Amino acid sequence: MSEKKSSKSVKAPAKQSQANAMIAARLKTYYDELVEEGTPDHFLDLLERLDAAEQAAKSKSDKA
Repeated sequence: MSEKKSSKSVKAPAKQSQANAMIAARLKTYYDELVEEGTPDHFLDLLERLDAAEQAAKSKSDKA
């Protein structure tokens, strides 16, 4: 009976390790795809408008 437990306990960590490796590989692939996509133009436009608004607010507070 102890032989069955030991063989199961050896297989479980191996399966877990294999599952973790597969998850890690898929996450890396997904991350790499996101990085390659770059930042969408509408998001860059929004960032530029926010920067301009921040600069305008700062210049108003400097004049006051």
